[in-house]
Amino acid sequence: MSDLNQLWNAAADAFDQRYQAVTDAAQDQPTPCAEWKVSDVVAHAVGVQAAFGGALGAGTAEDADWPTARDAMRTALSSPGATEGTAFYAGFGGEVPKAMLLSVATTDLLVHTWDLARALGVDATLPAESAAAALAALQSLPAEVLRAPGRFGPEVEVPADADAQTKLLAFAGRQP
Repeated sequence: MSDLNQLWNAAADAFDQRYQAVTDAAQDQPTPCAEWKVSDVVAHAVGVQAAFGGALGAGTAEDADWPTARDAMRTALSSPGATEGTAFYAGFGGEVPKAMLLSVATTDLLVHTWDLARALGVDATLPAESAAAALAALQSLPAEVLRAPGRFGPEVEVPADADAQTKLLAFAGRQP
């Protein structure tokens, strides 16, 4: 399943499972993201998918709900050549490869799927192949981009033989 679209779809399915577990009572629960509650994590994750999805042709408002953002992204990704070439993305300063945008969207969704699962006390297992691809994508970024304020915290040490999910989360500054 090395196709970027399949990796994103697996991540979206994982997020969707956790999203379905969010109740009104859970909205204010704390998460592994410092100073963010469940509703903040959901809003951020959906906003990122809408923003990156917009550059890929999804055309979803950043304040959309998860089902709307998910379905728009799936529709956009089903178009031939959806991840070929480049797209303008102001957040990265201009034209960037569409495949990179989808990779970043997938990575963000996976990390926040774990955050949401931990906050809700539900299964936090991520799709292994998506986690491995996300780890490789993060490791390819310059430290000044990856560790900039508001992005990922310092890497957490884990055993060298840890699985891809544990390595991804640790690299992203989470305590797996």
